[in-house]
Amino acid sequence: MKNIILANCPVANGNRGCVALTFSTMYLLKEILESRNIPYTFYLPNSGDTIMGNHVIRSGNIKIEYQAIRDISNFNMKNRLKNIALFKRTMATQTIYKNADAILDIGQGDSFADIYGKTRFDLIFGQYQLGMRYKVPYCILPQTVGPFKNEAICERAKKGIKNARSVMVRDRQSYDYVKQLLPNKDVTECIDVAFFMPFERRQFEEKYIHVGLNISALLWHGGYTQDNQFGLKVDYQNLVREIINYFLSLENVKLHLIPHVVGGERSVENDYAVSYDLWEEYKNENLILAPLFLDPIIAKNYISGMDFFMGARMHATIGAFSSGVPVVPMAYSRKFNGLFVDTLSYPHMADMKNQSNAEVFDIIKDAYTKREQLKEKIKDRMNGVVSERKEILIKNLESFLQLQ
Repeated sequence: MKNIILANCPVANGNRGCVALTFSTMYLLKEILESRNIPYTFYLPNSGDTIMGNHVIRSGNIKIEYQAIRDISNFNMKNRLKNIALFKRTMATQTIYKNADAILDIGQGDSFADIYGKTRFDLIFGQYQLGMRYKVPYCILPQTVGPFKNEAICERAKKGIKNARSVMVRDRQSYDYVKQLLPNKDVTECIDVAFFMPFERRQFEEKYIHVGLNISALLWHGGYTQDNQFGLKVDYQNLVREIINYFLSLENVKLHLIPHVVGGERSVENDYAVSYDLWEEYKNENLILAPLFLDPIIAKNYISGMDFFMGARMHATIGAFSSGVPVVPMAYSRKFNGLFVDTLSYPHMADMKNQSNAEVFDIIKDAYTKREQLKEKIKDRMNGVVSERKEILIKNLESFLQLQ
């Protein structure tokens, strides 16, 4: 029996990219453990569920069971007070940690860093602290590590990495960064686990060319600080309108607005709200608003039906790439560059931090005309580097869980 804590793995979260990491991690572990007839229980302390206890994920033919448990880390004062107020639940969760065989942390993909602020880092690092406190071996699953511009945060991060039994990253830049911080630490470069999330390809009307555009509400609003937090060189709102106007001007094109962070309320993060407003504004029969996806597999199913895709949410572009759709990732941080340019050797990426509106727009137009070439390049990368990295990832997980 393996009792496994999956940390910083949200399930009840509007960010379908973060949830894609959770689904993909659980799916891979389920395959590995069940192929060896090893019983297991997944415990999720950061699932986002309001009800603790047993839950089931269902999507198509896939069924994964897990237990939602409390986050008992002291990452902020509010959680410290909850730990005291909910003393019995806190003690019950402590027992789960003490009896756990392993903690595997996905860090919400790119949050083991300080680019989103100290509060987000503290949330992620809280699970490392619990691993150290209860002497549970923990693994840093493939993710972006850093950057850490704050010296105090950097020192804490180094401690967390140093004490991890296994460290995996999803791109070359993160690998180099960890080796720079801790030259003697063993690190394995793998790839984003969302490449391995299953899907069923959607079919749309064949008489049209179906183009997908993912608009990031976070970038649309200028980041959490709403003052160009990520230092974009482009005027993002104007760029989005240029893209929409261009594809609506083309014959036989249906442009799909495909939100990847969704929710029922307006917020700085809600892609669906921004996409809905633009859809209402244009009122064009060739502009289609994708449905509000209930989970990331449904989102990937929809994206897989596109003939061309571009977007600023990285997991939306991974959904396209991993389903063979010609794609232009629109980067706002180095996590894109490390994955698509360095690891995948896929140069068809727009860098909104370093390129102008005109330069980004030219890259998109050029890639659109070369769709078939991009499709072949993606197929080659999926059969090559992605497949190879999956084997490395599985071997690392088997070793960490002591299954070999």
